[in-house]
Amino acid sequence: MMRSPAKRISLLALVAVIALVPACSKDEPPTPAPQQVTPAPTPAPEARQPVEPLTAGEWEEADSGEDTSFLSADEINNRQLLRTIFFDHDKSEIRGDQRATLQANADWLREHPNVRILIEGHCDERGTREYNQALGSRRAEAARDYLVSLGIGTGRIEIVSYGEENPVVMGDGEQFWSQNRRGEFVAVSSERGTN
Repeated sequence: MMRSPAKRISLLALVAVIALVPACSKDEPPTPAPQQVTPAPTPAPEARQPVEPLTAGEWEEADSGEDTSFLSADEINNRQLLRTIFFDHDKSEIRGDQRATLQANADWLREHPNVRILIEGHCDERGTREYNQALGSRRAEAARDYLVSLGIGTGRIEIVSYGEENPVVMGDGEQFWSQNRRGEFVAVSSERGTN
């Protein structure tokens, strides 16, 4: 039996459709769900470590015997000849373990009567801005009063509070906060002039 070309094309089309139907109905493996990529944690900013207070013996050992009487205020600060003290949380009282540092600062200032200083009071980030400003002021006052009790004249000492505004390290937790609760001693002038 002879088929017409149109029937032959229809028949071929039907065979092609029948051949494709099973291929279309096959189960294809499911497309895997996109995997969530957890970004690597951002490393904390590099912590600037404050200078640990020296004991009286270590202080004397660190003193090279070099004549520092004519250093500028910038040189005194760069060489960290006056040391930082630290405070307990929410306190402005001088800690027992910080008295040797204050004594060493007073001894150095007595040997360098031409140097005037600024005591900066600092706090950690906890508490309101206003509260920390007041607490920083009390800390600077306590450090000043201690130096005065050791014979340093009040006319050589200025104070300022920065509250929580100038942390030495960034981060949450006592390891960071304890380093930010501090009193820093900054030379503001020496015999060579104000810097």
